[in-house]
Amino acid sequence: MTAPPAAWRDRLVQGFRWHAWGFVALNLGLTAINIATGRPWWALWPLLATGVALGVHYMAAKAFTVDERWVEDRIRELNLKSYDRSHIESIRERGPPGDR
Repeated sequence: MTAPPAAWRDRLVQGFRWHAWGFVALNLGLTAINIATGRPWWALWPLLATGVALGVHYMAAKAFTVDERWVEDRIRELNLKSYDRSHIESIRERGPPGDR
């Protein structure tokens, strides 16, 4: 699978941000209405439905925005956070030359 153009990835991430803000605003509003009416908690169902939709959008956005640069940054970050640096170095030495 080839990586999509950078502009397309930026639009996908921006779309997810709008979706997340819309999720928060909608569900806060519905919860406020539900609390004000005092009826049984019906706001759970829209919260669950929009949460599933937001989760699917997140997975799609993440699937298309992960590239080699992200992988390299993540490897570097995990190596810096490692508590057992000597163990990682021994694994690296046992691996094939040039392999990370």
